[in-house]
Amino acid sequence: MLKPRRKFSADIADPLCIDTNGSNDLLEPLFDTHEAPMLKFSKATVALAFSAFATFAFAQTPPSDQALSVADYVKAQESGGLGANKRVAISSFFIQFVRDQGIERSAGSFGMFQAQSATYFTQTRGVDAALLQTVADKLYDGFVADLKAAGIEVVPQSELDANANFQEIRKAGTASPFIDNIETGVRKDKHMAVNMLVSAKGLPIILNGLIDKKWLPGDGGQSLRGMTLVLGSATAAKTLQAPLLAVRMTVSMIEQKGKGWGSSAQYGNMILKSASWEFETDPLPRFVEDGTAIFVNGVNLSGLPSSRNLFTLTKAVPVRGLELSGVKGEGTNARGSGLLGALGRAAQGADAPADAYIDIQPANFTAQITQGGLQVLGLFVKAMTAPDGK
Repeated sequence: MLKPRRKFSADIADPLCIDTNGSNDLLEPLFDTHEAPMLKFSKATVALAFSAFATFAFAQTPPSDQALSVADYVKAQESGGLGANKRVAISSFFIQFVRDQGIERSAGSFGMFQAQSATYFTQTRGVDAALLQTVADKLYDGFVADLKAAGIEVVPQSELDANANFQEIRKAGTASPFIDNIETGVRKDKHMAVNMLVSAKGLPIILNGLIDKKWLPGDGGQSLRGMTLVLGSATAAKTLQAPLLAVRMTVSMIEQKGKGWGSSAQYGNMILKSASWEFETDPLPRFVEDGTAIFVNGVNLSGLPSSRNLFTLTKAVPVRGLELSGVKGEGTNARGSGLLGALGRAAQGADAPADAYIDIQPANFTAQITQGGLQVLGLFVKAMTAPDGK
């Protein structure tokens, strides 16, 4: 059984270097069993027996000295990068931390009992808004330094704040910190998460142009203020004579897998139907693909909203050297499943029990997430400032 507070290392240079004090307890399965009461059906009795188990495993990751290239990791929507521009304004810069992540799996249909399903949620503990604020500010400073090293001037924040168009953009944006609950997909493709969004340097969180299907499918209501964000950004770029950059850095700590299956057996006049699930949580801290991106408004400084570009991370970039520990939580299906589970999660909000927990060490987390993020931002700067924008 997984023992509480047992530490393991997620260093991708040696993904199997696990501090287990000489044991492999972390790799042994977790078993959670749920049994429903006997339910009578016609002349037979149907007993629904529920069982599930989950394991913490360690995913293989690239060696730590593997060089990352722009061509392999960054995709530009349009060619040309920043064009001839040598001056930019950073209108939004935020880190999105996927604190809770969950999946739901069905074990098949049971006639009058309909489909039986279970969920499995893993929550990362020890990460709060203050910690993410520190990381976001460090990443912002590093991004500015990289831009300046590449010959790009960054509009001072005081000049940005004095711009009338940016003042309207700030009003239309989302204040930091922002907690977002998402549920997307169905059945085996269902993805659930609780996201923490924290912006750097007091900037607004601008999601226009940066949403994706999995990690952040919603825009926090910003679509209702779309004209201000779209037209205002293009106009601000023209008046400042600098394209506006909106930066989103998304971190996920795990990868989840699961399956469900059902069976039926008859004993005399009794029919026994059972539903079982298997879930696996792989610690895999990384800056995610698609969810990590930079949206550029006003590339040609014309004031037209069509002048834009999007730079997206196409492969996940692992975060090395994190010190993590895992502990069993409330047991499988702690947040319910099916329609009732979804309604219950909506009512509970972000503060809900989880089936398993990952704990971080704050100082180590800050250092390693910052280091990994600066590596990603360096790729973006090269993509934007390369002659061909590739």
